[in-house]
Amino acid sequence: MVELEGYVVVPLRTSPQAQHCPSVYMREHFIRLMDPNKPKGRTLFLINVPPYVTEDSLRMVFGRAGSIEAVEFAAKPGKEETIKWYKGTGEPFSTTKPPFIFKVAYIVFEKSSSIGKALAMQSIDLFNSSGECIIKTGMELWHEEYESNYILDARKTKLQISKYMAGYDKRERAAAEAAKTGEADADGWVTVGKEGRNAGFEQKASVIGRLEEKVAKGNKTKELKNFYTFQIRESKMQNIVEMRKKFEEDKHKIKLLKQSRRFKPF
Repeated sequence: MVELEGYVVVPLRTSPQAQHCPSVYMREHFIRLMDPNKPKGRTLFLINVPPYVTEDSLRMVFGRAGSIEAVEFAAKPGKEETIKWYKGTGEPFSTTKPPFIFKVAYIVFEKSSSIGKALAMQSIDLFNSSGECIIKTGMELWHEEYESNYILDARKTKLQISKYMAGYDKRERAAAEAAKTGEADADGWVTVGKEGRNAGFEQKASVIGRLEEKVAKGNKTKELKNFYTFQIRESKMQNIVEMRKKFEEDKHKIKLLKQSRRFKPF
C-alpha cells in the first residue's frame, strides 16, 4: 500500500489483466466547517476519479467495506462544489449533465468502521468475478450517451410528462387554495385571487373574446380617418371599387328579373 501526503494511493482497474491504470487517492474526509451531507468519521474522500466512473460502480466496489448511504461527485474539493456539479440535472426535461472530466468523490458510509476497511483495499476493481468490466468506456459509452441524449423512449417520455403535469396541477391547486384563504407565504407574500374584494372577471374564452372585441372597437373609434393625404386617396379608391361592385351586382339582379318574368311582349 502506497501513501502520499496523507492519501492512500490505489490503482483503478477495469480488467484483471490491466497493467497501466490511473491512480486514485483516498483518505478520510474532514474539514473545519461541518457539512451534514458529509459527516465526519463516515465519509471517504477520493481524488483523481476518471470521468467514466459512475456512482453505481463506486457503490458496488466500496459496498464490500460496508453499507453506503450516499455517493456524490464534484469538480474539485469544496463545500458548495457538489451542488454546482448537480445543478440543473434534476429539472424536468433538462438536457444538462455533469461535465465529463476527472473529478473528486465523496462516499458516505452508514458506519464509521467501514472507513478503515475501505482504506485497506489494495485496488479499485471495476470488474466482476468473471473479469467483465462493470462500467462502459470508449465506443460503448459514447453509443449509450448518444442514445440517451438524442433518441427518446416514448414510454419514458410519456411517464416523465405525466409526472411533471401531475406536479404542475398540484402546485396550481395549492396556489388557488392560497388565493382563497389570502394567507401569507413564508416570504410574507399574499396570493391575490378573484375571491377577494375585487373579484375581477372570469377568464373564459367567451369573456376574453368580448373584451378583445371591445378593445378593438375602442381603438377603431380613436383612429383618425381621412387625415393624411394617402388616407384620402385610399378612401376614394375604396369608394370607387365598392361602387363598381355594387353596379355589377345590380346588373346581375336586373338580368335575373328579366329572365323570371312570364309576360314577354317582344
